[in-house]
Amino acid sequence: MKMDWDSIINLRHELHKIPEKSFCEKFTSDTIKNYINKNTSWEIEELENNAFIVHCKPDNAPANDAIAFRADMDAVCAGGHNEPGHYCGHDGHSSILAGLAVSLYENRNRLDGNVYLVFQPAEETGKGALVCRDIIRDKNIKEIYGLHNIPGYRMGDVLIRKGTFACASTGISIKFTGTPSHAAYPDAGLNPCTSLAGLLIELQNLTKDMQSDGGIVMMTVIGIEAGSDNYGVSASEGTLRLTLRAERGVVFDELVSQIENKARIYAANGGFDIEIERIEPFPATENKDKSVEKVIKCAERLGLNVQELKEPMRWSEDFGYYLQECDGAFFGIGDGEDYAQLHTVQYEFPDEIIKNAVGLFTELALAAVPPADISDS
Repeated sequence: MKMDWDSIINLRHELHKIPEKSFCEKFTSDTIKNYINKNTSWEIEELENNAFIVHCKPDNAPANDAIAFRADMDAVCAGGHNEPGHYCGHDGHSSILAGLAVSLYENRNRLDGNVYLVFQPAEETGKGALVCRDIIRDKNIKEIYGLHNIPGYRMGDVLIRKGTFACASTGISIKFTGTPSHAAYPDAGLNPCTSLAGLLIELQNLTKDMQSDGGIVMMTVIGIEAGSDNYGVSASEGTLRLTLRAERGVVFDELVSQIENKARIYAANGGFDIEIERIEPFPATENKDKSVEKVIKCAERLGLNVQELKEPMRWSEDFGYYLQECDGAFFGIGDGEDYAQLHTVQYEFPDEIIKNAVGLFTELALAAVPPADISDS
């Protein structure tokens, strides 16, 4: 039986029309499940928060170690009205995984073990993988794979890297609260502006020192808020907002810890109350070497061009939570050198890369047996 590529592309277009925010992916989830039920007889298991898994198991398959593949379903909020839209390509990722369900069903006579397809909510907030992560242990999953479309690289190329593929990151808000006063008597109050400015300079120096050890270490100032436009009142509250990134998880943890400790010291020395909040933390997505080698080998079997990246992606992915539990790898598929950037309203997932992605996932799932010919399957 030949793969109906048009139906997979049509599914992607259907999902594109119903973008939903993180943890609101009900219509998206239902649409994908309907497609899989229509085209396969695989078992679907519901999880919480619209997540679900598909169990691809041939008849009489032994209850051996399993392999898993994951796709994200949520949309990103971008543009002037901050409304959800598939500006990151999760409609494409979900369609690829649905296509894998069909591909494995058509190759079920060659499937000799358990395969789980994980349809995950809320990747954009970094919380969706935490909803699904327990299945790694519950289903005896020993390796897991995921992908992301990536503009700026030749269309259809496989982008892979040993070690970190995508950086750890978190937003962080540091709020100092002092005491208001008349602007004519600033000594009667407690104004945090000077302390926050001094803290920022020290944190910039700290980040530079940590960069000297090698690898990506970044601190981006998102904003500073303090006082008001009332020129008769000395400011009593101020907030410093940062985004922190690092290539390696241990370095990232140290960076966050030192920044929070220095903020507390500045607050204590100045007599300020302090509130620290971490916003949308993501772990580093750290690939396992043997899983990377498997991706490269399977891609080469299919005649796909492979690019081994010299540096990690600076953006983050909650797929890293799965890789804390088992072997696996996360990789990219090129959208085209001049393709619109992710998280912009000009972006839409390129249908042309779906076939390569489904083919590579299929090859990874069937890697224990002779390679499948999916060129026209």
